[in-house]
Amino acid sequence: MDPKNKKLLIAILVSLGVALVFLYLARRVVTPFFIAFALAYLLDPLVDRMEQWKLSRTLAVILLLTLFFLVTLAGTAVLVPLFRVQIEHLAENIPNYLQTLQDWWRPLIENIAWLEPGKIQSVAQEELKKMGELPMKILGNVTEFLWSSLSSLFNAILVAVNIFIIPVAMFYLLRDFDLINAKVAKMVPPRIREQFVDIFKEIDRVLSRFVRGQLMVATLMAGLYSAGLFACGTPMSLFIGILAGYANLVPYLGLVFGLVPAVLLTFLQYQEWGPVLGVVAVFGVVQMLEGMVITPRVVGNQVGLHPVAIMLAVLVGAELFGLLGVFLAVPAAAVINVLMRRGIGWYKKSPAYT
Repeated sequence: MDPKNKKLLIAILVSLGVALVFLYLARRVVTPFFIAFALAYLLDPLVDRMEQWKLSRTLAVILLLTLFFLVTLAGTAVLVPLFRVQIEHLAENIPNYLQTLQDWWRPLIENIAWLEPGKIQSVAQEELKKMGELPMKILGNVTEFLWSSLSSLFNAILVAVNIFIIPVAMFYLLRDFDLINAKVAKMVPPRIREQFVDIFKEIDRVLSRFVRGQLMVATLMAGLYSAGLFACGTPMSLFIGILAGYANLVPYLGLVFGLVPAVLLTFLQYQEWGPVLGVVAVFGVVQMLEGMVITPRVVGNQVGLHPVAIMLAVLVGAELFGLLGVFLAVPAAAVINVLMRRGIGWYKKSPAYT
């Protein structure tokens, strides 16, 4: 490697390290800007398409952001009441579910002679009682958390600022997206500018096909799961369907968070195998559609990340940055995958390898 390029590479790596440390320490402050940038990146192709319709970029951004936030508000206005109704319905039926579970294992306990059925029964009843109070405790804790967050002046100000910052930052990022890219490219030394632009084009191509595609696939699967589970009469069908759809971003996690609770709640609700088989059929059909129709058409043949790499990225992201880290883990892993692939290619061409 040329000495100049070697020094530049060291400087870039040191700068990236310092930037990552700063972002970690200032993660609460930079979170709205991360969200704004991610949304702007996802919406940029739509703005480019609208520019082809002879609209000015500023007008296209204003129209798109207005439509985006109207759809978001409408979706929230529809989904929140549905979630509330389903949670209330689940809370009403939990005593019946617990009684059903008690009826199942009472004969089993009585038939095991070497155990103490009376003691086990009392412990089981105590645990069932705790399970019955769990939904109300969760709702109470969530309410208490929200109230304590809002009652704190600093947090209230921070929430208000974030609500204001995200749309404003999205507007300026979308409007100047191409200009920002051009300015960043001009900051790179001319001798390596072509390689730099080529790398970032590959990163953009991977993110476009993989991350945007996977999000579209997850959204479609969430809708299909929710509709299918609702048709089967599964309790909490909307919540389980959305959770299973987006959990599918991590391979097989959608089945764990979706199929298992859906089967259990459906059986407890009806105590018949017909609806349970319907739930299994819903997950089977949606998985088949995802593998044979949705992913090939939306994502294409782009090679994605290894399932183990995705799981590791999500866990590391959650550990370092919490919920934001979970959402940013897969895009970050895709970028790192591109850089590692390029780095391995350079290494194999270097004297150290040959």
